[in-house]
Amino acid sequence: TEEMNRIPLVAVQTALYKLLKAHQTTTVYDDLPKEPVLPCITFGGFTCKENGAKGSDISDVSIQLQIWSEYQGKSEVNGIADDVSTVIGKVRVDLIGYGFYCLSQSVDFFESFPEEDEGYRGIVTIVLKVQNQEGSV
Repeated sequence: TEEMNRIPLVAVQTALYKLLKAHQTTTVYDDLPKEPVLPCITFGGFTCKENGAKGSDISDVSIQLQIWSEYQGKSEVNGIADDVSTVIGKVRVDLIGYGFYCLSQSVDFFESFPEEDEGYRGIVTIVLKVQNQEGSV
């Protein structure tokens, strides 16, 4: 039978949370609470796809960071996205304690748009190449 690779969702999200908390000032939540302190960052969609290199146990991962703001313009969201992009460009996501290693990481794209009621929201999509260091299960 073919073995299945480990999915690094919890490792990537936990490590990204720690990285963002340590290197930028906007509040970070796992999910948007009922009464969040705005502006804030939450975790959105996650994808994980085997890289295709047989036996290497490498995955291509994308994760969305959602930026929420009450401000009626783009400047606050864009400034936070710039801070997040700078952190991702300069500090490696540390997955070692989770049995994974981040081979590469970058910001894939950023989008921002007004919310229906009020405020602005942005989404920063981060892509990572992650290798399982503990072997397949």
